[in-house]
Amino acid sequence: MPRKTWIAAALFALSLPAAAQNPRVLLDIDQGPLLIELDTQEAPLTSANFLAYVDAGRYNNTIVHRVAKDFVVQGGGFKADGTAIALFPDVQSERNNALTHVLGSIGLALPANAQGEPQVNAGDSGFFFNTTDNPELNEHYTAFGRVVWGMKNLQNMNNLPVFSGFQQPVLMPLLRRAVRVAPGEFPILPLHTGAWYDPENSGRGILLEVANAAGAETGPVLVLTWYDFFEGEQVWMTGVAPFQWGAHQVTVPLRIASGGQFGAAFDPSQVEQQDWGTITVRFTGCGTGEFTYESAFGNGTLPLRALTLPTQMACTGN
Repeated sequence: MPRKTWIAAALFALSLPAAAQNPRVLLDIDQGPLLIELDTQEAPLTSANFLAYVDAGRYNNTIVHRVAKDFVVQGGGFKADGTAIALFPDVQSERNNALTHVLGSIGLALPANAQGEPQVNAGDSGFFFNTTDNPELNEHYTAFGRVVWGMKNLQNMNNLPVFSGFQQPVLMPLLRRAVRVAPGEFPILPLHTGAWYDPENSGRGILLEVANAAGAETGPVLVLTWYDFFEGEQVWMTGVAPFQWGAHQVTVPLRIASGGQFGAAFDPSQVEQQDWGTITVRFTGCGTGEFTYESAFGNGTLPLRALTLPTQMACTGN
């Protein structure tokens, strides 16, 4: 599909109003994350079925096993070790709702009977993303949501090489985790690691790292260092806070150090640390965020932008 068509469709999807009650789900795929929004009004049964698998962790460490180029990208069937996902009872079809199989929409996969026809009331854990408009699927398959961020990543998966004569990717993408995200929000992601700056103040910025704790390898945690100027001198505040995957914001307690000198005169005993306040990090996209602080020096909100990204990552979700 031409690049312009993908971009136009992605921008159109972003322009659609999102119902406040519609849940979002982060699919953290090693080929790039997808943020999807389910339509609980038009497809309540299918959305509830998908969320049941999400909440039970049954999509974690699964694979995207089918890539039919310019048709669909399919997952939700197999674990990374090749075993089948444990299934809940089948869900009844909602195929005649107002949703259609257009580029970027998500549909419920169906098994076929002996004649090769889809069994419309036998949907389970399988799902697929339409990588073009597929109106011929409307008759049998239920559409129940759409990609709201990650169309570029979906396009990349659509273009993965497959084995000759098959629709199995040579290197199958790994779905590391599927977790809920608050309606209308953007989740904290590893690609938020980097330097962030204030467009209104070049002397102010924040260094962020989304990581696991070394040694124990537990996480995730968000490590934050804020550099700024106060009364003509540069100040640095640091902090760390745990969060859960799928969270869209985290409050980090910050501390400030004073008294030490750089170079040969450095004396650790002169360093004093005190609580400075807190900063709540909330991302509005992969490269934009609002950082709201409360401290003894005042309160406010910093609208920051990403200056750097981790290597081999791109802030081109749409």
